[in-house]
Amino acid sequence: MRTVISAVAMVVGVTVAACSAGAQEELARVLTRMAPVVGECREHQRQSGESIDRIARLYGVSASAVHNANEGDLAAGDERLLIPAAHIAPLPAAEGIVVNLPERNLYFYRGGRPIRWYPVSIGMRGWETPTGDFTIANRRKNPTWFPPKWAVEEKPVPPGPKNPLGDRWMGLSEPGYGIHATNSPATVGRYVSHGCLRMYPEHVHELYELAPVRTPVKIIYERVVVGYRSEDAIVYLAYYPDPYHVGEVTPAAVRELLKDYGLGDVVDMTAVAQVLSDTSGVPTPVVGSPVKVKVNGRLVQFVLAPIPVGSDWLVPAGPLAVAMGAQIELGPGVNYVVASRGDQRVFLSPGNAEALLNGELVPLGAAPQLAAGYPLVPLRATVTALGASLGWDEETQTLQVWDWAVRTRARL
Repeated sequence: MRTVISAVAMVVGVTVAACSAGAQEELARVLTRMAPVVGECREHQRQSGESIDRIARLYGVSASAVHNANEGDLAAGDERLLIPAAHIAPLPAAEGIVVNLPERNLYFYRGGRPIRWYPVSIGMRGWETPTGDFTIANRRKNPTWFPPKWAVEEKPVPPGPKNPLGDRWMGLSEPGYGIHATNSPATVGRYVSHGCLRMYPEHVHELYELAPVRTPVKIIYERVVVGYRSEDAIVYLAYYPDPYHVGEVTPAAVRELLKDYGLGDVVDMTAVAQVLSDTSGVPTPVVGSPVKVKVNGRLVQFVLAPIPVGSDWLVPAGPLAVAMGAQIELGPGVNYVVASRGDQRVFLSPGNAEALLNGELVPLGAAPQLAAGYPLVPLRATVTALGASLGWDEETQTLQVWDWAVRTRARL
């Protein structure tokens, strides 16, 4: 290792390419190709005897989703509930309606992005909702229900409170299947229908106005979905039940999925294993964290939030360097990274847990890595190498970099 880094030091002047905050653009493009994370999880202090069905409908989610997101049988009636109102929209881009059956959620996309999302019931075992590409073929307000062969009823049911279709029907191009309201809202979010998609009446009213005849409808079956939220620069994973017994998902399969985005070497496999240990469906961070970084009190904007690894955090190299008035240089194929400022210089090699600091080999708390070909460097080691100090603010979950060199230059 010492020989390799020494050789790097000799040729750095002729082989490096400048690396700035703008070099994050490719990483940003890769991340925004992932499915978007929409909505926000909430908390609700349940009052004694308050119905889970009422609470769920208040927040626009299903009662089954609330049960899945909270431990225990919720029998006490005074719990502080997690309301799972954050979702990973299943496709990065689409138009019209997209339904992910294991999640039991419907999304309406416009301009390639989801603008609405609603819980739905899907078909029970033996009456599975079909997957594939369809369209809205017909629509009816206050429809009459004509009982199919499986129904106990023998006569058509006119509009009214006894009609299982509720007051809105949107028939699919697959005959016999549709999206409709229901006279039994407590069943929304469950596997109870004969293949149709049931919705809360208020939700289907809204969707009815958004989705005219010929609107595309894509129905998919994805138990595991990864998504990116640019607002917090975190990659999330959600894992759903397997109502149609398609098969389990392994941590290795998730890692392979993230490799398609260049994130296979930075994903938190412990977090992945924990997510796959239950099927709550709540989006959970697997690349990045809610931790923020400030340099002398000013927030550093990263496209990928700090990743806790060992005793350090990996962060995108360019923005950190800009915030500290340092320079980042890259070797061919990003086989090494040089961070320098004044007479301070540190050589880092992706995947190697040692660095060359001003000519001395030192161990690192985390090895540098590449994310979509972009270098992530250990924050603590880089900050220390450049002569600054690092602290932690527990209340705000912020890593505080105190850099006297930057403050001195600012005063000048």
